Amino acid sequence: MAFAVREWLRPRLSDAPHQLIIELPRVYSAAHQKGDQNDLIQLAGVVGMLGGLLPSVASRRSVYPRDWKGTLDADAFIERIKQRLDATEHLRVELPATSSLHHNVWDAIGIGLHALGRLAPRRVFPR
Repeated sequence: MAFAVREWLRPRLSDAPHQLIIELPRVYSAAHQKGDQNDLIQLAGVVGMLGGLLPSVASRRSVYPRDWKGTLDADAFIERIKQRLDATEHLRVELPATSSLHHNVWDAIGIGLHALGRLAPRRVFPR
């Protein structure tokens, strides 16, 4: 899987150095988990391999979901992510055919916006 992702990324990345930001999965107690927690272990393995295989990675760091998302409702957070993209960036978003996987793309974009400092809530100050 990591090789397939690397090949998909190759024409989309320049030779300039990149920063790789990886979301560390959280495993919750049985009462609070969604889906099969073993999938997170497999995903971590793929991400680890990919992190070692990508060319031009100048630095690597990781974030937990709460670090970049906070506790905001998932749908509301996707709307915040969309609001932070300009028209050109929005056109470049490639969503998978399966709509249940769209949140994964928005999460990846959100992590990138967080790393760039573009995801923080906008504050309105009274005059």
